[in-house]
Amino acid sequence: MNTSPKMDLRSIMGMDRPKPNPMRYVNLEEWDDGIYSDIAFQEAEPDAFDEPWPYRFQHGDCVWVRSTGYYWYLGKVSGQPKVGQTMMGDGLFWSVMYHRNKRRYVAPLNGEVKPDTPHTRQLLEEAGIL
Repeated sequence: MNTSPKMDLRSIMGMDRPKPNPMRYVNLEEWDDGIYSDIAFQEAEPDAFDEPWPYRFQHGDCVWVRSTGYYWYLGKVSGQPKVGQTMMGDGLFWSVMYHRNKRRYVAPLNGEVKPDTPHTRQLLEEAGIL
């Protein structure tokens, strides 16, 4: 009688990984930011560089984007956003070009993209990133 546990072939083949975040196109004129559309959220600035910040970008905006890992790069928003699941619920993901030829969809509500403002630069300097 064989008492060894059965091997799950899905985990060996990498099929047990979580599914990627499905994103969908959005019409910004119809998109509702929910509680984040409140003027208090729009005027507030984060206290730390990795805090979520409900910010609406526009094509061509200069931004600071966190790459995979701890590095932050200056980048530029390219194109229109998509909607996907953020740490705070449904939110906008913006396509950002950075570090010469890299492109990534990032969400302000995940704390991984910030506008290039004096406040953001100050936060990055205080954290020792700039």
